[in-house]
Amino acid sequence: MVEMFHQVLERFELNIWKVIGLMGAALFGCRWLVQAAASRRAGRSVVPPVFWLISIAGSLMQLLYFTFYRVDSVGIINTLPPFLVSAYNAWLVFGKKPRSSDAPAARAGDDD
Repeated sequence: MVEMFHQVLERFELNIWKVIGLMGAALFGCRWLVQAAASRRAGRSVVPPVFWLISIAGSLMQLLYFTFYRVDSVGIINTLPPFLVSAYNAWLVFGKKPRSSDAPAARAGDDD
């Protein structure tokens, strides 16, 4: 068993691309811990805005890894949809200006 472990470690090669890929996978997975913590605090299921930012960062790092290091079409195709959905949701949360119908209506007599 120890010999097998040593054989695995001898073949383990770490480079900047693998670090980027591993960090992306860790971020993408940890976003669920952030969501679970926010839901626990709220007492109901919620998706905090930071969830989408973590999703973008993690999936972008994985896209870089699969595109430039692995050159893996399966990894790219698997990672691209979550990146696009996360970017869209982040745009809805952070970048989209509210429409006049979304803004609270001004009440008469509130002119200061």
